[in-house]
Amino acid sequence: MNSNKNNLVFLSVDCLFSHPDNPRKELGDLTELANSIKENGIMQNLTVVPFVSKTNPKFNGTGYYTVIIGHRRLAAAKLAGLAEVPCVIADMTPQEQLSTMLLENMQRSDLTVYEQALGFQMMFDFGESVDSISRKTGFSETTVRRRLKMAELDHDTLKDVSARQLSLDDFDKLSKIEDINERNSVLKEIGTANFNYRVQSAIKKQNIDAKLPLIKNALRKLHGNKIERSETYGGKYDCFSSVDIVEWDPETPIINEKKMPDKLFYYIDDYAGAVRFYKLAPRAKSKKRPQKEIDREKYITETREALASLTADMYQLRCDFISGLNVTTKNIETILSGAVTASAMYACSYMGIKSELIYKELRTEAEPYGTRSEKTARAAAVCSSSSYPVIIHTIFGDKADNGYVGGYYSDFPKHTENYKLDILYDWLVKLGYEMNDVEKALMDGTHELFIDKDEEQCTDEALEALADALMEE
Repeated sequence: MNSNKNNLVFLSVDCLFSHPDNPRKELGDLTELANSIKENGIMQNLTVVPFVSKTNPKFNGTGYYTVIIGHRRLAAAKLAGLAEVPCVIADMTPQEQLSTMLLENMQRSDLTVYEQALGFQMMFDFGESVDSISRKTGFSETTVRRRLKMAELDHDTLKDVSARQLSLDDFDKLSKIEDINERNSVLKEIGTANFNYRVQSAIKKQNIDAKLPLIKNALRKLHGNKIERSETYGGKYDCFSSVDIVEWDPETPIINEKKMPDKLFYYIDDYAGAVRFYKLAPRAKSKKRPQKEIDREKYITETREALASLTADMYQLRCDFISGLNVTTKNIETILSGAVTASAMYACSYMGIKSELIYKELRTEAEPYGTRSEKTARAAAVCSSSSYPVIIHTIFGDKADNGYVGGYYSDFPKHTENYKLDILYDWLVKLGYEMNDVEKALMDGTHELFIDKDEEQCTDEALEALADALMEE
C-alpha cells in the first residue's frame, strides 16, 4: 500500500473513519449509489487525512485515516461489498479539513439549514472570522452571519425542524426575538402555519417589556395610585383614558393634563399592552353589588378583551402577508379576482374602508377633492400602482376589529358568522396565506374563549343535582 501523501492509493474500508465534524449529518438513501458502484466502481477518489484521536491514540500513525471528502461514497462502497476504495492522502489543518468538507458538501448535496449552521459555527469556533469563512466557502458574509445566528438555537430542535420547508426570512424573523429561551420555543413552530403568529406574539411581549420601565417612570411622576385589575370592576372606578405601551412616545405626556382628575388611578394591562386610567365613579354608582355579579362582569370583560386582542393580532398577520406579497404572472389573476370580489362586496354593503391606507400606498395626499386633472392623476396612480394587493385588501374593508365576536358588550361573547371575512380569507389562502390554529378556531367558533365556563359550571352542577336526586329515589 502506497502511503505517499497526495498520491492515489487504495485503502481498506476498515481503515477509514468518518470525520466526526462532517457538516452533513444525514447521508440519505445510498441504494442507487451503491448499485452504481457495483456496476462501474468508484469513479472519483476519496480525500483522507491521517487519523488523529485524543481519545484513541493507539490508532494514530498505524495506517488509519479520516475521510474529508467522500463520506457517502465510503458508505455506499461498504454497502456494495467493496474491500478497498481509491483515496488521496492530504495534509490539512483541522480548520482546513472543516472548510473543505463544508464547501464540498455545499456544492454537492445542498446541506440542510441545520447542517450549514453547525458547519459555520465549527469554523468560527476554530478561530475563523466571518470574513475568512466567507472567503473559504464562497458564501456571502450576510449568509455566514445568518447561519451563525441560527447556530445559537437549540441544536436538537433545529435538527428536528430542518426537514421542513424553511426560508431565510423565517430565521430573520426569529432572530428579532431577543430572549434565547423564547426564540427556541418559537423555533418549534418554524415552517408551520402557526410560526408567524408565535413570532408576532413574542415580539409584542418583548416590545411591551422594553417600554415598561419608561412607562412606570412616567407614571411615578404623575403621583397616581396604582390599582389591581380586580379593583377595576364593581363600579368604584370609571376608565376615562388609555395609552398603548408600545406606541407611546416618551417625549410626549402620557396623559393630557386637562383630563387629569383630582385623584388619578391607573392599571397596567401587560396582556393587552396598555395603561388604563381611572377616576372615582360618581357616588350613585358606588352602591354595593353582589360579589358574584362583579366576578361575572370581570370574566365577561376579560374574555372580550382577550378576543379583541387576538382579533387585532390576526388582522396584523393578514396585513403583514399582503404587504409582503409580490405581484407575479402566476398570481396576478388571483389578485385581480380579489379586486372584483371586494368591489362587489363594497357595492352591496356600503361598508366603510380605511381610504387613508390607499392614499398612503399611492404616496398621494389623502384628499378626495380637487380639480379634474388632479382626480385623473390619482386614478392613473391607482391603475399603474404595483401595490394592488394592499389596495385590494383595503377595499375588502379589513380592520383590527374584523373578527367573529358577536353579542352585546355586557353579555358573554358569542361566536358569530362573518361571511365577508370568510371570503377575504379564501382569497388570501389562494394567494398562499396559511391560517394558523388560532385563526381556524376563531373562524369555526371552537376557540376556548367562546366557551362560557360559568355556564358550563352551572350545567355541571345541575346535572350533579339531578343525579343526586335520582340516586335518592
